[in-house]
Amino acid sequence: MKTILLATKNKNLIDNVNNITDSKYSIVCLDDLKLLRHYTEEFMPSYLIISSDLEDFKNAVHYINNNTNCEVIVTGTERTNVARGNLFINDFNKIEDLDKVLRIIDNMENEIKVSDSREIKFINQQVISFFSVQGGAGKTSLAFNFAWYLKNLKNIKILLIDLNFAQGPSDLTSCLNLPPVPNLSLFIEKISQGYEALAESVVSLSSLNIDILQPPLTLHQSDKFDVDMLGCLIYLGRNNYNFIIADIPFRFDNICIEMLNLSTISLLVLNPNSGTIIRANEFKRLLPQYQKKGIVVNNMAREQNYSIKDLKSLLDIPIFEQIPHICEKEICYLKYGKRNLKIVDLQSKILNLASQII
Repeated sequence: MKTILLATKNKNLIDNVNNITDSKYSIVCLDDLKLLRHYTEEFMPSYLIISSDLEDFKNAVHYINNNTNCEVIVTGTERTNVARGNLFINDFNKIEDLDKVLRIIDNMENEIKVSDSREIKFINQQVISFFSVQGGAGKTSLAFNFAWYLKNLKNIKILLIDLNFAQGPSDLTSCLNLPPVPNLSLFIEKISQGYEALAESVVSLSSLNIDILQPPLTLHQSDKFDVDMLGCLIYLGRNNYNFIIADIPFRFDNICIEMLNLSTISLLVLNPNSGTIIRANEFKRLLPQYQKKGIVVNNMAREQNYSIKDLKSLLDIPIFEQIPHICEKEICYLKYGKRNLKIVDLQSKILNLASQII
């Protein structure tokens, strides 16, 4: 029987743990992180459920991640930078919430068994978000072009997540002429099934090793998707893909902010002008302090209100790529088989960007 270490000061949870009679796991409670190392050595837990409200939380997570094979599940009211890369559960106050986490662990255990049988191990990879502070900056084209570039690497699996929620198909769906289903709605409805839900929700461009997770077709369905679901989605994705690429809309809601927090790299796509520089300077305060960040200047004309030097000094973020304006007669499109996609071919324009990430 595997052991779960529950680190919390929530007396309601601690008092009711013994009421969970059908658990496949031995649950050990800990309310003082000073004893974490002792408990880890004695009980050798496979999972640590830890509250971010506990004193010395950051050092505890760092110790577990770097010294044990224990999977960390973080709970609390606010995600911290330390929690990035671990599964995060926001609503965790009642014994029913613990039941929900145990079901998630069940799914994780099933995935480990399948992975072991195929000799597949968990992959330490990149979660890359493309975002902008203006409409029409070209981030969707850039996100797909980067996924397209990565497909040439050997033994690579890529997940492209389209978070541009709208009523009807998204721009990416239309440009690629994808079938409208499956999409994120299926993952929302079947989230308790873990990776199986994710696998059934993507559209696979199988010959390219690119899977695309489309947004729901209605705003009503999109409203059901919350930050806990997003955390679960990224956790599952990290265990099954080498690269996760997120296309984030120009919208400052909880989902967009959380996706940036979950990312290992955030890429700001912009056309330089005074308005976007001011908005970008304000928005960068929301980004995790120690996260890798870069700017992609897209559709750059010969004369701009702001020079590259101005951008560097004003935003204090390195510029990873400068993509010049492409006149209409020089535009080429990516091809999938014999079919032209409605995505401009930027493969020769993003070599510097690729070198900064790969």
